Amino acid sequence: MTKNSVNLLSRFNAGSERAFKEMFDDFFPAACSFVARYIPEVATVEDVVQETFIHIWEKRGMFTDWVYFKAYLYRALYNNALYYLRGHRVTEEVGAGVEDDTGNVLDAIITEEVRREIIAAISKLPTERGKIIEMTLAGNSQEEIARELGISVNTVKSQKRKAYAFLREELKNLFVLFWVLLYL
Repeated sequence: MTKNSVNLLSRFNAGSERAFKEMFDDFFPAACSFVARYIPEVATVEDVVQETFIHIWEKRGMFTDWVYFKAYLYRALYNNALYYLRGHRVTEEVGAGVEDDTGNVLDAIITEEVRREIIAAISKLPTERGKIIEMTLAGNSQEEIARELGISVNTVKSQKRKAYAFLREELKNLFVLFWVLLYL
């Protein structure tokens, strides 16, 4: 964890609404994607995520580190999704196995955390490099990227090489995150 992220968690625990907003904005897309695995309606997914964050805000002060915060967040999201499903008698339609889905929940947590970390790292790239990486991840060829951005293929190659070097360095701790989340 960086000094800034430790500081963010400390400010959140101390009751900083600005820190809460930063955390909410950072985790909201991944949290919605996680809950959407269980609840198909977008508006309901967003409601469940927002209610979960309100609950977490009420529990501020108890999060000693990011691992604990993330474990608590994803467990609360899962529990709140199940609570919604039970309360709306959707369980039969979704499947009786949802409540015993521990392995898939863990996979979903890891997937969303990895996605969140990658998106955060890509957002730190210079604008053109970030766009090139996003287009590459979307399946565009180097030629298509060059044509779309109005640059040469060699520039695309050079920018990708620099972006990948940055991302390798930025995401080097991601492997550790895999193992931490795996054994939560």
